[in-house]
Amino acid sequence: MTAGPLPEARRTSRRIVLVHTVTFKQARQLVPVLIPVVAGIGFGGGVTTVVLLAVAITLVSVAAAALSWWRFSYADGPSAVVITRGLLSRSVRTVPNDRIRGVEVEAPPVHRVFGLVRVRIDAAAGAAGEDEEVVVDGVPRAEGDRLRVAVLTHRGATAPDAEDGEAPAEEELSRWDNRWLLYAPLVGSYLALPAAAVGALSRLVDEIPGDPLEDLFALELPAGWALALGVAAAALLLLVAGSVIGAAVVNWGFRLVRRGGSLVAVRGLVTRRHTELEIDRIRGVSVSEGLGMRLVGAGRASALVTGLADAERRGQLLPLGPREEAWSLADRLVDDPGPLVAHPPAARRRRIVRAVALGLLVTVGGVVLGVAQGHWELLAAGPVVTALGVLLARSLYASLGHAVGPRSFSVRRGWLVREQTVLERRAVIGWEVRQSWFQRRDGLATVTACVGAGSGGYAAVDMSAAEVPAFTTAASGPWADTMRPAG
Repeated sequence: MTAGPLPEARRTSRRIVLVHTVTFKQARQLVPVLIPVVAGIGFGGGVTTVVLLAVAITLVSVAAAALSWWRFSYADGPSAVVITRGLLSRSVRTVPNDRIRGVEVEAPPVHRVFGLVRVRIDAAAGAAGEDEEVVVDGVPRAEGDRLRVAVLTHRGATAPDAEDGEAPAEEELSRWDNRWLLYAPLVGSYLALPAAAVGALSRLVDEIPGDPLEDLFALELPAGWALALGVAAAALLLLVAGSVIGAAVVNWGFRLVRRGGSLVAVRGLVTRRHTELEIDRIRGVSVSEGLGMRLVGAGRASALVTGLADAERRGQLLPLGPREEAWSLADRLVDDPGPLVAHPPAARRRRIVRAVALGLLVTVGGVVLGVAQGHWELLAAGPVVTALGVLLARSLYASLGHAVGPRSFSVRRGWLVREQTVLERRAVIGWEVRQSWFQRRDGLATVTACVGAGSGGYAAVDMSAAEVPAFTTAASGPWADTMRPAG
């Protein structure tokens, strides 16, 4: 058998040396070595020592970046992508084109200044110790687009998949609406950074001499309340503004289009990202709604793609928007299996029993504490905990459900974040049926569909055990008819 011609090796742009020098990419690896050195020699030379140290670090960074660029090359051919790098220890990585799951082209701020992009290529499996499958850092934008098209179309093309040299038509599936930023304060991930900022400010207040809280309460009643409300309002404003700004930075200009056999998503204000996924690799869609998002009818949609790294971010179809928009995207990619089937009343009863048991435990603890020490506050909290627990139990039960259609099935669970997943029949690679002693007594079972995408497993919690064989068979095929709970 004659081997095909080797693909032509290419180099990244020389400008990447400047980018890596400015960002100290290679020099950052020397920090563990420099810290004990600096600690040993000290800063006895004052400003001169600092300047010499900065010059030395810059020179080392330039040399390391230049060597890294010189010893790095990539090649994309009709069958594989080949990456060669290393100075003393040479490394050659080959990724077959049929193992590639997606490509992301990103342009961080410094890269954009120099007209460069970074291309990330995901394959079905990664090498041990590698964070990304393949990263080609520092190519011009046109070359990044060419490489993205070439590896996804499984050939070294210089134009998108097309006939007669024409680019395939684009179908826009979704476009960012700036009004959707109003949903950001209801999403926990967007609140994380401003919440950390509020925490940092609170620690800064602790460093102020004296006791600021004591001084606050020492003020006259109207002035003290006004100042306390002002501080609370400022903290709330910081949280809201920070979440909106964070959502805008990440999702600004978001646009999702269908181009030939691929989904292409573009987003980002500071770092512009261009992510492309093969539609044939998509096995399902997940729509999640946090508690606050459900109150205003918002949702998020993500594609479940086989072998995709960092799927939570790179598989996003709609990072934030109206619930109807999220489900509209889901229906375009996966057949709707129909309305959800409610789980049996025994599932609701299990949750209510747990809530009442917790309330009774708090009540008994309150009685003991009241008799022993005369503090009856915990006893008063018992009925409140019971009532809130029952309401929560009913909400948890209302979130459960499953459905089966001709070509897909769906499961839903969760309360704080409710997630409904729609999966194709071909996505299932196995089933797991679990029953606790209490579930067996109530005739219930938890059925998990094992898939090679997303989180790897999606469960129908506390469904009727008698329905398990029919559900698994309808959702994947006759081979699953053996999935019967133990008696």
